[in-house]
Amino acid sequence: MSAPGPANYWPTELQLLILRAALCPPEAAMTAWLSLRGRLDLDSLDLVSQRLLPLLRRNLRELGVEDPVLARCKGIHRYHWLRNQMLFRRAGAVLGELAAAGVDTLLLKGAALVARYYRDPGLRPMDDFDVAVPTGAAVEAATALERSGWSPVYPITPSFRRVRHAAPFRDAAGRYCDLHWYVLEECSRSETDADLWSDSDVLEFQGLRTRILSPADQLLHVCVHGARWAPEAGIRWVADAMVIIGAGGIDWRRLVHQAAKRRFVLRMRETLEFLRTAMAASVPDPVMIDLGERAETRLERFERRIQSREHRLLGRLPLDWCHHWRACDGALFPAAMTFARYLQHAWELGALRDVPRGALARAVRRVRDRAGSR
Repeated sequence: MSAPGPANYWPTELQLLILRAALCPPEAAMTAWLSLRGRLDLDSLDLVSQRLLPLLRRNLRELGVEDPVLARCKGIHRYHWLRNQMLFRRAGAVLGELAAAGVDTLLLKGAALVARYYRDPGLRPMDDFDVAVPTGAAVEAATALERSGWSPVYPITPSFRRVRHAAPFRDAAGRYCDLHWYVLEECSRSETDADLWSDSDVLEFQGLRTRILSPADQLLHVCVHGARWAPEAGIRWVADAMVIIGAGGIDWRRLVHQAAKRRFVLRMRETLEFLRTAMAASVPDPVMIDLGERAETRLERFERRIQSREHRLLGRLPLDWCHHWRACDGALFPAAMTFARYLQHAWELGALRDVPRGALARAVRRVRDRAGSR
């Protein structure tokens, strides 16, 4: 099976061969490698695919493959191992600062995946680390980060916290930490994360106690976060999902329940079907049947169209609409009636009457930027 559509979160033909050779069972992995070897030019390989090479090396070595290309992959693995070790030390310091401030933490994305699933830091390249705190502790957490030398990239005002789910922080060395007060960008309402926290697991990371999502919630997070357009193609979600599924222990009933509850039926149906068909992932048939019998909402269908491509002229506006529509429980009319108020907060405007002028100013700026890039 090839990628289902043009969105850049589906792998290309070459990327799919790399993923299969790196993650599939022996017979499928060897078949993919034999098709891939003559086409694999590390010097011209895109950055996204390069980040899969440590996994490729590990799987092929376990299959007894000897090839000069694996020696270069070893260097890539070593580079990311060292880089992640330094990043994890900083992450541990952040967890320590938050613990000292009395703030509970939930490790997300790459750091959590390495700690529980990959085990080897060199197998999962990372640019930053993500940590979530309870929604009500966002201010205390941000203060603790600033006190320990981290600077917010954007001012974290009450309006910002109201309409965003996370904020990036940067330290003096240029490393980044994303502080979340909601786990998922699409689900940012009071108490929406309560069940994610209550079902999370305790983990020791860098000698400190924190929490990570349960396997079912982790798989949901990886697929939902991965299946959206991004400036850098987001195919790493395929590898993350395969590693989670391969580890076992997933409560599939919970996964389906969470997908329905959070209006991710369509996204989970498509991503899990791709993993089953293209990557031979062990997703039980009843799971796909259950997801197939659940009707996706109008919001989900619209959201898929929005998130499958870049919006150069409209910028974040389509995504802001989707997020606000979700916050209104999928009710279209109340969302339409209150969207201007949402934009007032999102754009940090002083009054509701400033929204039209703010929209015009942003439209003009985007048109000028696009004209200047030609």
